[in-house]
Amino acid sequence: MSAVTEGVEADRIRERLVDLVRYPSFDGFEENVVVRIADYLQEIGAEVDVWHDDAITLAALEGYPGHEIPRATIPVVAGRLRGNRPGPAVLLTGHVDVVPPGDLAQWSADPFSGVVEGDRLFGRGSCDMKSGLVCALEVLDVFAKRDFAGQIVFVAVPAEEDSGVGTLSAIERGWRGDVAILPEPSTRDGLPSIVTAHAGAMGVSIFVPGRSAHASVRTSGECAFEHYLKIHDHLRRDEEALNASEDDPLLKALGMPYATSVGRVAGGTFISAVMDGLLVELRMGVAVSETVAEAEARIRRAVDRACDDDPWLADNPPVVTVTSRGFGSARTPVDHPLVKTLRGAHEAEFDAPPTVRAAPFGCDMAGWVRRAGVPMVIYGPGNIELAHAPDESVSLDSCARVSRAMCLATERLLESETIEAIGGGGASVVVEGGRPDGAPIG
Repeated sequence: MSAVTEGVEADRIRERLVDLVRYPSFDGFEENVVVRIADYLQEIGAEVDVWHDDAITLAALEGYPGHEIPRATIPVVAGRLRGNRPGPAVLLTGHVDVVPPGDLAQWSADPFSGVVEGDRLFGRGSCDMKSGLVCALEVLDVFAKRDFAGQIVFVAVPAEEDSGVGTLSAIERGWRGDVAILPEPSTRDGLPSIVTAHAGAMGVSIFVPGRSAHASVRTSGECAFEHYLKIHDHLRRDEEALNASEDDPLLKALGMPYATSVGRVAGGTFISAVMDGLLVELRMGVAVSETVAEAEARIRRAVDRACDDDPWLADNPPVVTVTSRGFGSARTPVDHPLVKTLRGAHEAEFDAPPTVRAAPFGCDMAGWVRRAGVPMVIYGPGNIELAHAPDESVSLDSCARVSRAMCLATERLLESETIEAIGGGGASVVVEGGRPDGAPIG
């Protein structure tokens, strides 16, 4: 065991994770857990920055990722440990928000109990991704007691599950790193993998107009549902073409990196009346090779092609609305020094080389890579198959081991002259003064 990894404390990880899981931090209600994390950062001895951005001001920015949950303010917390000599900045970041637990009858215990059974801790957000945040906090705790070069930056954001606006707020405030690790769930077959690329996701609603008539003479009306089926056929063709065009080996290995999925449907007024309108809400994939604007244009072209094939839709065009854009997809080259360093740290902890792969889900990595220019990878203790599911859980042993691997990777990254030379170039924003904007901490 390396000297830096000896400082990782499994009991501290468990206690913090139980604590954070007990906060039901749904989207729009993350304030309390943000304040709690700020308390932890102060206990560690980090410089702390807590702020509340105005949602309307952020919405006016170019590249705003959209939102699904109305908000007045965006609460964010960041912290920083400074080393005693120059060096690069390593950013550790994650989100505090969780999805609702759903049907409570499908849970074995209270979703926010943080109950521990053997090696597993259960609760909404335990896997996605409060365990990853706790691992990042553990890295800060270890380095707070050590001499090191450069600085370690920690950012905990809200609103990842519904938009990504929390990360937008942190980037606009000036927080950066030369390289970054995002401890989202990346564990597969019991071992964490390194995710270097991920697909993007876009929320789209389509309203399809119809014309009502008595159901017994349905052909005298225009059924919105049947017209949507023609649109859906073109969306499926677009999905097939998009996935067939992907040439990145890691993304191709996913089979379908860019999925089109219907999430919610609402329409009609009465069972004996032809459906006079249908609202369909979908999740659409965004490819690594395209921007969110290009993805939106592609989706609209697919709907236009359906209208060309349907006289009713041609005269009564559907209304397409992008409800949330996120930041699209992202990729860090597999030969980047960040990837190589984390591979070595993982192998030292797990006695086996890690799997390097891509992920089909969207996340805040795209914001940091595309908007802030910070090279980033995903590496965390959770398993995405358990995220958003009943009895969501995480292995406490995996949390401790991922924390040790992250500590070792951080140590090596901070000592690397290469990282500072080719990194995101944003670390200087947070080197001077208290907060990134130069205002005092507190």
